[in-house]
Amino acid sequence: MQNIRINRGKVVFINLTEMDEYSGLEDNLKGGGRFVEQNGYGHEIFNFRHDNGKCYGYTPPYGKINLPRISKSISHDALGDYIDDVLVVFTCSRKSEGRIVCGFYQHARVYAEPVNDDRSTRIININGQSVFAEYNIMCNAEDAILIDRDDRVKQLPHSARNNGVGHGQKSVWYVDEPERQKLKDDLLDYVEALINQANSSDEYKHHLHDESRTHIASTKQIYRSQAAKAECIRLKGCHCNVCGFDFEKVYGKLGKDYIEVHHITPIGKLSTAEGYEGTDPQNDLIPLCSNCHSMIHRRKEPYQPDEIKALFGNK
Repeated sequence: MQNIRINRGKVVFINLTEMDEYSGLEDNLKGGGRFVEQNGYGHEIFNFRHDNGKCYGYTPPYGKINLPRISKSISHDALGDYIDDVLVVFTCSRKSEGRIVCGFYQHARVYAEPVNDDRSTRIININGQSVFAEYNIMCNAEDAILIDRDDRVKQLPHSARNNGVGHGQKSVWYVDEPERQKLKDDLLDYVEALINQANSSDEYKHHLHDESRTHIASTKQIYRSQAAKAECIRLKGCHCNVCGFDFEKVYGKLGKDYIEVHHITPIGKLSTAEGYEGTDPQNDLIPLCSNCHSMIHRRKEPYQPDEIKALFGNK
């Protein structure tokens, strides 16, 4: 499969309130500022809700973008001035980690001003009132990738703590200064790698959502080395290393050579850990049946295989 190359010429970084899914009202909001703290929502609430094949995103705090800092090629339609084919990298803030990458849009249309087109799917019903969640960015749903909350590990340096090279206080960061080019390349290398890893895989198919109204099909789809997977199976056998289930013994030819392979440490954390040189099939991977795999992912911080195995001893 040919690697996807992102458009590095038109890029903007936008900082959001941290949410789990950006697909509706949530309780666990972090880093959203005074408005979010007082009202319990921000207009970015729907940034990753699939809406008739599209995603519509908002830029805090006022939905405004300085288009000329992204590109001089500005177009206009009934909704206002815009630029097409922009890579929008969304970040969110944590007290302990600063800003971290939480998702992105490819090939997005970015408007200079917020759009209010009375789209019914962007109505927030809260505190007895109906509020329209403005947007100023749009892309095809398949071009929107949201990173699971536990896998958001790529940090952006603050300029005040990195010799002036990094983001400032504002929510929008254009990274258009020459002295920030090296940092920009590093961040975009990370995004490009994730985009190329965002293919279906055994581990992350358990985390897809497709229920028409809410569809976040790109969340937690990260490609892993097929060679590492094959070596893990060679070392540990083509059967579940927790319960012993063997697909071939139960299903015959249909189940021959089939088993799922799980990253014991989530791939987002493993691949960005200090000193990471590659996945070790012996220590980092384990073959699992579908049932045990699902049980391991029953909580946001996955259970360890031994924790699931211990449950069999209680039967």
